[in-house]
Amino acid sequence: MGHCARRLGIVAGLILPLPLGAQLPPIGAPPGVVRVELEGSLQTFDRRFRDGQRESYATDLSSPGLGSDRIPILADAEARIARITGNAGYRINLGGLTTDAHADVGIGSLGLSLGLTRFITVFGRIPLVRSRAQWRMQLDPTAADAGINPGEAEQLPFFAQMDAALSTLSAKIAAGDYDANPSQRALAQSTLADATTLRADLFGLLADPGSASPALPTSFSPAGTALNSRVGALQNTLTADLGVPGFTLTPVLPEVTSNETELEQVLTAPDGPIALRLDQSPVTFRGDAEVGAALTLIDRWDRDTRRGGLRIAASGLVRLPTGRREQADRLLDLGTGDVQTDLQLDLTADLGSGPLGARLTGMYLRQLSSTFVTRVTRPSQPLVGPDRLTFVRRDPGDIIALGIHPFYRLARTLGFQAGVEHWSRGEDAVAYATPTDALPGIDAGILGEESKANATILSVGLTYSNPGGLRPGGRGLPVDASWSYQRVLRAGGGRVPNSHAVRGLFRVYFGLW
Repeated sequence: MGHCARRLGIVAGLILPLPLGAQLPPIGAPPGVVRVELEGSLQTFDRRFRDGQRESYATDLSSPGLGSDRIPILADAEARIARITGNAGYRINLGGLTTDAHADVGIGSLGLSLGLTRFITVFGRIPLVRSRAQWRMQLDPTAADAGINPGEAEQLPFFAQMDAALSTLSAKIAAGDYDANPSQRALAQSTLADATTLRADLFGLLADPGSASPALPTSFSPAGTALNSRVGALQNTLTADLGVPGFTLTPVLPEVTSNETELEQVLTAPDGPIALRLDQSPVTFRGDAEVGAALTLIDRWDRDTRRGGLRIAASGLVRLPTGRREQADRLLDLGTGDVQTDLQLDLTADLGSGPLGARLTGMYLRQLSSTFVTRVTRPSQPLVGPDRLTFVRRDPGDIIALGIHPFYRLARTLGFQAGVEHWSRGEDAVAYATPTDALPGIDAGILGEESKANATILSVGLTYSNPGGLRPGGRGLPVDASWSYQRVLRAGGGRVPNSHAVRGLFRVYFGLW
């Protein structure tokens, strides 16, 4: 969810920074020439790096004993049960949850570039993005000790009896029924105080619409037995020692542990405490559009009959927030863009002699802050409810990338290319948008946890560049094309998808003047 994007975060920048132009065709366009670009990519992953170690992409949705480790709302229930039973280390265990996930992001981009002068080119691109995350959950109840709360209505008879008993005890104390026996009066007063505290914890745990836990220990579990024993001890004191009969019911605890269907119902109930959507259908929408300009600083490439030479170009672009952010209530949603304004600077240098050469690339990406609504939670605790929904302001960490892409020309216009690129991203800074948006006791900064990351990417591919009639004496339609395969070799820091990507580019030039 957004976190995962993040969420995964994700999956900021649609999982990984885009490659910095690994193909040998020129960065700019000749003066008076318009260049039409069609680019497509498909990126898939089912694993990720976290602190340099590979793990399942759905690790945050897996748990050896599902409880507050993944569902923070259960922490309150665990604290109440710990106070009632005296077991300070109690944790709800709904069973071992195993989740496998697979995500894919397809991008089709249309771009136009116009050469204004020999050195200056302006360009724009608009992508269409299709993203999808699919998963399968499996709940193993072998070690579970908890099930689904039978419901508030089931608990009301118990509280009606308890309230009547405490009311009777309070009236008897006020009437002086125990005054003749000071030890009995002290017992009555301590019992009333203890029972009032117990009643508050039980009601908050079982039946309070604002705090009732969706999961409870089963009646036969150690915690369930201890809870009922605590109630039974109170009932025995009231009846045998204080003369207050009629309180005989016990809380209605689940008789069986939960199953996958019940877990999904807890997660997705529209009026429930979590209210997530488990829709796995793809999202298709425009991505974040780009506009910018390229400046060709030096162009001594393929002069006359000599192959190779030197070519250096710089470019700058503004990435606009035209995409769709991941939806906070949709589990593992990737969205179609960062939906923030970015400023990107690139420097590209081509060096070569004869059939051999290399493209050197460098990039700096300044990601500007943006305000949006999301559920505030740690990346490792994605199963939170709308009570965590509020406006936050995020200043994403900036990205720096360097790459080297050596090539070997099979012919003057066709070459084989490989490459290594390394990028590093700073940590996100997240705060509440305004003081009134703040959630009590929850630091918005947890949304930026594990956002600092780096990765090394390997690529291989083929490039084709035929300047055709754009060169003096040249013939034919000017065309650039490339195909490449890329994958993440290693990553460090926070969460980085262990992705595979296939990318293709086709560009054609038309003279205007």
